[in-house]
Amino acid sequence: MKMRTVFGMGALSVGLLVLPGLAGAQERERENQNKGQEHRAQYLPNPMEAVRLIENVGLTMFLAADVNHDGLLSQREAIDASNTLVGGFFFHADRDGNGVVTQVEAKAVQETYLSQNPWARKIVETIEEQQKSTSESRMPDPIQSFAALLDSNNDKQIQASEVRELVQSTTQTIFASADTNRDGLLSPSELNAAVAGGARAVAQFGFQQADLDGNGSLSRAEYDKAIIEPANLVFALLDVDRDGQISQQEAQQTERTIIDQVRMLQLPEPANSLTNLIESGKLPSEAATVPSFATPNFVKPRQQPPAGARSSQRTQER
Repeated sequence: MKMRTVFGMGALSVGLLVLPGLAGAQERERENQNKGQEHRAQYLPNPMEAVRLIENVGLTMFLAADVNHDGLLSQREAIDASNTLVGGFFFHADRDGNGVVTQVEAKAVQETYLSQNPWARKIVETIEEQQKSTSESRMPDPIQSFAALLDSNNDKQIQASEVRELVQSTTQTIFASADTNRDGLLSPSELNAAVAGGARAVAQFGFQQADLDGNGSLSRAEYDKAIIEPANLVFALLDVDRDGQISQQEAQQTERTIIDQVRMLQLPEPANSLTNLIESGKLPSEAATVPSFATPNFVKPRQQPPAGARSSQRTQER
């Protein structure tokens, strides 16, 4: 009886020592889970927010292109908007302003972009490595392909006239396909349908690329090859140290890079936006400093007296 009592007291003592540790470990585990959820809630964008973001960007572009604000896009408006968009990149590359983008200027713009976006450089370098590693690679260089498409006269330079010609012909082709009711105007519904059609075309192109023998169907080998080649490219992108292994740190680094790029697209609403001003009841000067601009000083011309007044004035001077 005494032994049983001693054993029971010892077990109780051990339990009192161990249970707080177990409870603390469980509590810490719950805290870590909560922190992880908070971290993901903070950095991972809501899928519906991403969809709304894309819709807002598309709506903004539509409104900017619709210069007469009739809720429809004419072919002229679409071409003008495309020229503005593509022309901005062209003028940025044309450093000397002579209306021609040389290979050196194009390379400089490419290098500037890649230096500012290391993730993009990694993708380009990985694609180049994949192309060198296999002679059967059918992945074209997107930059060289686009430059060749622009350079219609094959002079290794891109003239403004070539850019304008390509933009006009491409826009007209897309416009004609998207204008399903053939009224010469694009409504927002037709634009949304055109986006869906473009996605379907991309899927069909992918199927045709995978169908190596061109018989209109995919064999198991063709399907495996179509899946494995992109998977190998993704693996190479994730394997930062090129050791043939994807560590947890490498996966997390890639995740952070993707999340950061998505978050860069999300701009916070300014404190002095009309919506925030209405909700807060603040004046624009209370939400943010309102600058004061100096008004130009115009010298007023001397007013000449009427003809009758001038003659009487001369008489008095005499």
